[in-house]
Amino acid sequence: MFVGREKELKALEKELYRNTKSAILIYGRRRIGKTTLIEKALEDDSRLIIRFTAIPDELSENARRLSSILSDVIGVKGLLIPNFEEVLKYIASLKEQIVFVIDEYQDLRRRAKGEVVDAYFRDFIDNMPDNIKLILSGSSIRIMKSLEEKDNPLYQRFSLEIPLGELNYLESSLFYSERSVREKISLYAVFGGIPMILSMINPSLSVEENIRELLLNRNGLARSYVENILRDETSSYGGAYSAIIRIGNGKKTFSEIESHLDDKTSRNSLDYTLKELLKADFIDKKQPINFQGNRKKTFYELKINILRFYLTYVEKNPISSSSSIAFFEKYVRPSLNTFVSYRFEAIARSYFEILMENGIRNDIICVGSYWYDDSKNKTNGEFDVAIETIDGFEIYEVKFLNTPMSDDLIKEETMKMSHITDMNVKRIGFISSSGFVNQGDLRLSADDIYNVNLNMKE
Repeated sequence: MFVGREKELKALEKELYRNTKSAILIYGRRRIGKTTLIEKALEDDSRLIIRFTAIPDELSENARRLSSILSDVIGVKGLLIPNFEEVLKYIASLKEQIVFVIDEYQDLRRRAKGEVVDAYFRDFIDNMPDNIKLILSGSSIRIMKSLEEKDNPLYQRFSLEIPLGELNYLESSLFYSERSVREKISLYAVFGGIPMILSMINPSLSVEENIRELLLNRNGLARSYVENILRDETSSYGGAYSAIIRIGNGKKTFSEIESHLDDKTSRNSLDYTLKELLKADFIDKKQPINFQGNRKKTFYELKINILRFYLTYVEKNPISSSSSIAFFEKYVRPSLNTFVSYRFEAIARSYFEILMENGIRNDIICVGSYWYDDSKNKTNGEFDVAIETIDGFEIYEVKFLNTPMSDDLIKEETMKMSHITDMNVKRIGFISSSGFVNQGDLRLSADDIYNVNLNMKE
């Protein structure tokens, strides 16, 4: 099922059909949809397509495997070239129109010095003729990003770079389009936007049943995916797992994370660890919209919803012999509504980002949150959505409610917002999961943010 990725698909197709050679870099976590995107772009392509998935073995073995695939594609029986550099030279000598796709590129570098492999491809790109298009795809985000760094042989060799992250809340909801809006919010809050995970959600089961089956069951497929991510992608640098656990489900400053680390080594290397986690797309580094550039107001949070759920519930309370039903009742149900409510805030911010990116709200400069500290009234806190526009700011309070938002609650929240004195607030609004007792301007329901008409521009 191909969902979303319209911009990425358009950019990839445009590059693939330029009348010149191209080197394209695509990266993203496993099962995020890299192969699906490439296959979609090539589904009606009449060129010779060489598809090769690297393995973490010697370069000579990868050369033999690539030779065998090449033999089938070009119809030359018994082709065997045990030297990887020579295989690349052979491909560059071919006269046919060719798309050469290498998946899991990082695995080519595991048994050889990475810069040697990168140098081979630098020479291949520099010397390949206009009839060849090269796509390098990989799931190690840190390694694939490093190919574009100045000290890497492949620096500035790519004509297109496509980083693939999770689908947004709107795209993810297409996997469960028949669900109620409240269920859509909950499913996105728990499972996030990883296509493979979304395809596992059983339409005949409730949200709770899917959580139990996929995440709380010891053999749950989604649980195995998360555990593999944690094992494979955090083992290469010390302190990563500890830092991720400390960040957990909450926003954490550097000092808060540091104070909860157990050993001195992890504390001393925390700055490096956080930089690596940022490169690996595990975490986000954010600042409130009214404290941009203030390091003391910088916080870190997990980017992956399903990882956040796992760390909040499963990692903290390891499942032993208890049934998934009992575990859900004891550990998950009491706080699940609160867990989902925080992700609903992120959905609300994403809604305005979608409007901005699609030209529906051309007046938006940036979207974030707002922190306030009112010493006069001895109050402090955060407003969930703050939007900087051309003529001032919009502030929205987001509520994940079981019933429509009342006028009394709106009045109470409006009073809190009235204390803002350091920003030019032009408009105050509300977003309620269950709508409102009375409609009004700048009052958005969950139905509104899940029914974005991307064809309508203001």
